[in-house]
Amino acid sequence: MIKEFSVKPKPSNNKARSVFIFCMMAAFVLITLSTLIPLYKGIVSLIGILLLSVALMLYAKYIAPIYFYDITFDSEGIPLFVVRQQTGKRYTTLCRIALHEIVKIEKQSREERRAHKTPYGMKKYSYLPTLDPTEIYRLTTSGRYERAEILIESSDGFADLLVSYVAEALNNYSEDQY
Repeated sequence: MIKEFSVKPKPSNNKARSVFIFCMMAAFVLITLSTLIPLYKGIVSLIGILLLSVALMLYAKYIAPIYFYDITFDSEGIPLFVVRQQTGKRYTTLCRIALHEIVKIEKQSREERRAHKTPYGMKKYSYLPTLDPTEIYRLTTSGRYERAEILIESSDGFADLLVSYVAEALNNYSEDQY
């Protein structure tokens, strides 16, 4: 029986935080240096601003947000997989798909993820709290409106439970019913 619950994945490494700190410090040094040197001020300042931009992008993508993977039901009783993001006090729903639309769930290592090519015509969504994780799960979905690959980072227990819930949702789903 499918039950509602929520999982909060934790980043598996601190690469994003380390790169963020390095970029911020390097940007600070370069921007300060550009005020002191007589030549190439513009180039040094530009590199400092680029590093600052990279740091802010890393902060917005990997450090500030907190992801939640939910199993819930919609108003018609259809079981859903929902990905939410919390940034500060704001919650945003990033993904909402019916469990019966998930075609395949596969575990991939870093090398397999890098070697994988998303098929033409499929969308790719990444909801990973970690910069360059060692293992991820790739959910392949095929719905009424789009085909997509969704990358999530979770424990093996959550993935096994998701596989069993998808199988149960497929057994209970009927086109005529909804």
